[in-house]
Amino acid sequence: MVRVAVLSWRSPGDHDAGGSELHAKEVLTRWQDEGVDVTMFARDDGGSERTVGDVPFRVERVGSTYSVFPAAVAAVLRQRRKFDAVIEILNGVPFWSPVWWRGPNIVWLHHLHTDMWKQSLPTVIASVGRWNERRVVPQVYRHTPVVTLAETGKTALTDIGFRSVHVVSPGVDDCFDGHVDDVVPTSRRLIVVGRLAPVKQIEELLRVLHEARSDGLIVEVDLVGDGPLRSTIECWKRAQSADWLTIHGRVDTDTLVDLYRGASILVSASSAEGWGMTVTEAARCGRPAVVTDVTGHRASVIDGITGDLVSRVADIPSAISRLLADEQRWHRYSSAAHERAHQMSWDTAAREHLDLLLEVSR
Repeated sequence: MVRVAVLSWRSPGDHDAGGSELHAKEVLTRWQDEGVDVTMFARDDGGSERTVGDVPFRVERVGSTYSVFPAAVAAVLRQRRKFDAVIEILNGVPFWSPVWWRGPNIVWLHHLHTDMWKQSLPTVIASVGRWNERRVVPQVYRHTPVVTLAETGKTALTDIGFRSVHVVSPGVDDCFDGHVDDVVPTSRRLIVVGRLAPVKQIEELLRVLHEARSDGLIVEVDLVGDGPLRSTIECWKRAQSADWLTIHGRVDTDTLVDLYRGASILVSASSAEGWGMTVTEAARCGRPAVVTDVTGHRASVIDGITGDLVSRVADIPSAISRLLADEQRWHRYSSAAHERAHQMSWDTAAREHLDLLLEVSR
């Protein structure tokens, strides 16, 4: 039995958990079911009584938002005889596993953080973080196998110096499967799903949609998710009397499926994505997407086939308007999106990840 330590900033049950944690949960759960002994080390988000995300593997909460990085390293080193390999989930700030771990080591790196640094941190710290990510990290990890989600992400990583980059596409849960013809674009409902954080550019999206409504684009928006900007968005809704916007917060899977199926289009204005898992979930429900043209979205959306990529947030309303006005194109996108998402499997993704782990462990 392979015993694996997983280093992650957040656990699947963290109150700020997002796509990265969903990916880890799906893959590691299947590893555990296959007989791999998994222990995740992640920050303590202050909710000691919270679930760790309904997972079958162990989660040790160590450190806080920033101290988790040295605390997790120390915890693994104290227990190093228990582990055969280390998986590091590199989410901006590294654990520097190649420096201190001499056994099999793999890094999961979904995307570079680019503008996310300045969106979340003071200017000087953001500059240091971006410089570190683009200059230092690729050199330290240059001989370590790195797994990313798409060929577009691989290109971005190899361009800055990573040498051993593998692509394993994510899956999508069967629960999102739906009929591709049960909604037509005349429903005029949009769905936006994700963490309410600066990188998602939800405030910018809502502003341009509000302006577009004044110009005649009549749509309703379901906003699903939680995060640090929720109160700001709620205040904006009240100030603008934006009754067309429904803020759902976090919802259970059944409710999310219903919301996807009740919408005509999935919309994302994110400035950085490793893949765009909500895009794929919506696609499995037969819903096309209008999204910003960033690395992860270029992987999850085939432009002009399963949805539309736009260069700026300001271009999203016109793309929505064109798609809603062309019912034949909407159905064509819907069918293609569903067919593509139906081919994606978490079982396949987990097996490909495990095959790489076993290969580097030989």
